[in-house]
Amino acid sequence: MNQHREARNFSLDPARSSEYIRTPGGFRYKSFVHKLDPRQSVIKRSGRLALSDPARGALDVPSPEAPAENPAGNGGGWIAWADWIDAGASMITYFSTIWTVPAAPSTQSGQLIYLFNALEDGLGNDILQPVLQWGVSGSGGGNYWAVASWYVDSSNHAFCTPATQVNVGDRLTGLITLAIQADGSLNYTSQFVGIAGTSLVAQGLSNLVQATETLEAYGVTGASDYPNTAQTPMTNIDLRTAANPAVLHWNAAVMTNPAYGEHSFVVSNASPGGEVDLYY
Repeated sequence: MNQHREARNFSLDPARSSEYIRTPGGFRYKSFVHKLDPRQSVIKRSGRLALSDPARGALDVPSPEAPAENPAGNGGGWIAWADWIDAGASMITYFSTIWTVPAAPSTQSGQLIYLFNALEDGLGNDILQPVLQWGVSGSGGGNYWAVASWYVDSSNHAFCTPATQVNVGDRLTGLITLAIQADGSLNYTSQFVGIAGTSLVAQGLSNLVQATETLEAYGVTGASDYPNTAQTPMTNIDLRTAANPAVLHWNAAVMTNPAYGEHSFVVSNASPGGEVDLYY
């Protein structure tokens, strides 16, 4: 089951909430969330994760893997999204989306809002994503909009760049690219184009075959905790396989019984030039 889409209940035991960080991939133990500096990249070898730091010429192995069960329970998750799976022989090599930073929420309840385009593996365990957030996450943040790139993997680790504040009305381009190395290994990069410090390199990943446009949220107590606008259009979608435009057919999806009418709507399946709107 896709671990990033399981949680739908916004409750969390207050006595245990301090142990966890709300990542754009579910709750993770604090010690399993790793904020990278610009010199570092994530590397996966034989299923094991490490950090590559050229300045020190060494690999830092993160803490041991988390238990299979997430004790945080159902504390939030994907609200509305659209996805497309690449069923062909060619790999997704390029995936960009443009959207505008929406109005701030009218109320502040400690909520955390994520908006992103992303690539996942076939099982939905590993996800790489350039993320716009409102609230505080493992990358930083506050009651303002900020951007960071994230990689969340199947061993319950999460890696991110530091949050960089952006302003309402800013035009963002979230971009994920693939570079295939001479040895056949797959190196992906997630970034916000033109925003320094948002580039995250993840080396040696499995093939990321599923593309998504997603609204994810935690701690929402009312409709006014969402951005003060009806929807965020995810536009100018450009997805390529083997450097060629992909033939897309987005599947719109939403959590069970959305509390405030949240949903997604596919405006256009074009690539380049497609659009998926995420409604609050």
